[in-house]
Amino acid sequence: MTDNAPIIFIHYGNNPYLKYVFKTAKTTNPNKKIILLGDNSNKELAIKNGVEHYDFKDYDRGEQLNIFEKSYKFIAGTTHGRENWTKFVFKRWYIMRVFLKTHNINSFWTFDSDNLILCNLEDLEPVLNNFDCTEQCKGNCMNGYISNFNVVDGYIKKMNELFNREEYISHQIDNLSKHPDFAYTEMRAYATYKKEEGIKSKRLSIIEKNKVFDDAVCIPENMEAYNKKLGGYNLKKIYFANNGEVYCIEKKTGEYIKMMNLNLSWVPLYIFEDICKHVTRAPRIKTIKLYNIHNEPFIYKLRNNIARIKTFISH
Repeated sequence: MTDNAPIIFIHYGNNPYLKYVFKTAKTTNPNKKIILLGDNSNKELAIKNGVEHYDFKDYDRGEQLNIFEKSYKFIAGTTHGRENWTKFVFKRWYIMRVFLKTHNINSFWTFDSDNLILCNLEDLEPVLNNFDCTEQCKGNCMNGYISNFNVVDGYIKKMNELFNREEYISHQIDNLSKHPDFAYTEMRAYATYKKEEGIKSKRLSIIEKNKVFDDAVCIPENMEAYNKKLGGYNLKKIYFANNGEVYCIEKKTGEYIKMMNLNLSWVPLYIFEDICKHVTRAPRIKTIKLYNIHNEPFIYKLRNNIARIKTFISH
């Protein structure tokens, strides 16, 4: 496997939005290898969309993972739940480490699997090679570009150390007793890793040269938002522009900001499809147009109604 900084997603299950994530990434990054560390349920979908598929169970091994399995503790507030998911967000990095080592990959890109990649990532690598890694989640998670294997290796070793540090774990338990909806996740471990080991990182959600990576489209932050909520969220206003580009507007300056990705957590499937179609078809547009997120296609309304009826009958 070549070391051309592949894009690596890791995901279990066969969520319908995956095909739009894959199609968009293939369009914007035609020269990059795109990899899914997945399971048997999403293998066919990945291959159909030109994505290399590897079963993450084949990389569920190694000394560091054995230490993790013995040391891991589910630490969460009383109403958080989601114990399996919470463990997986740690474990995926151990799986990633073994995969990188096995295939001799030093640098790579990785995003949560509900991110549409809207730009050619290769163009950004010369600058980002000056950093160990980049960050999303307001600077609290290691996502985006990872310039070297050692930063992943150090990260999982730090997580193992933290789970065996009694005073640190006691502090997390005490803190989460005051926040019933939260849990101790790999994000808190990353914050400690960055602080204690002094890794050189760069936050992707800082606007530079009128371009930015999106932390979450459902969190407007410094961007203009739609007046009407969707599913209880105020989404950033999304604008479709020439050649498949996508923009938002910065509130402070009123300027159009080119979006390098969109994190579409918690949004309906049709939004994935609409944005994917815009990017992959790359239309010629003379004037930037506001995307109407509330224009749900009839077929999606029909599917949702059928799903609600089935749920009602089953109960």
